[in-house]
Amino acid sequence: PAPGKQPGEATVALNVPRPDLELPPKNALDHAAQRVSWVRDFNGGDCFYATLTSATEAAVAIEGLGTEVQPFERMLSDFQARFHVEPDISVRLIEPAQCEVTNFLRFLDQMPADKPQLVLDRTTVPSGSPIGGTLVTHGGLISSVLLIDHRGMAFSLDDQILAQADKATFNIPIDLGAADKAAGKVVPQIILVITGPQDIQAAAFSAPTPAALLLPRILDEIDANRAEFSATAKYFRLGG
Repeated sequence: PAPGKQPGEATVALNVPRPDLELPPKNALDHAAQRVSWVRDFNGGDCFYATLTSATEAAVAIEGLGTEVQPFERMLSDFQARFHVEPDISVRLIEPAQCEVTNFLRFLDQMPADKPQLVLDRTTVPSGSPIGGTLVTHGGLISSVLLIDHRGMAFSLDDQILAQADKATFNIPIDLGAADKAAGKVVPQIILVITGPQDIQAAAFSAPTPAALLLPRILDEIDANRAEFSATAKYFRLGG
């Protein structure tokens, strides 16, 4: 099917007509686990990440990050052929400079740790306005919060996070550079949360750092510590 873009959004919704007959699975939990595993292991090529965000016997929602729509179109048709269920796939189109995020998320998805829950208050932010959100994790875990901008630069947001009893919140003003603002650009931004049982030294930085250098260093440290970490990413568009 031809993808359709919503005005002002670099998000592509993919779906196809649902089959007339769908037999309920004998074991819903087994089927859900199979679908999660299938999405996690799907090979969409370079700069591709997809995660199953919700699933019932008759409906599946998938969110993806990538620079191209075509791999997600293939995922849609292959998923339906395998499970006989229509998946709703929302594709967040990112810049090539942000692609290291997809490698990072795919690596940590192999770990069994539960992902942190991150909710942003909006997905389109005018330049100079704040981006707000809420983060929920299991007790006793430590989170690092990063912003990956459209140029692939990583910024630590840890000092901007307000910790509360059962959650953490943030409300951070964010602005485009003068050249991008003058050009009237609207560009993709990614907030990445990494959660685990201990601090990540590589994630403690102050100066903006290329994500292509920072994220592999974080993965090396996680691998060396042999601890279970998880990550989640949320996308918004800045500008206009």
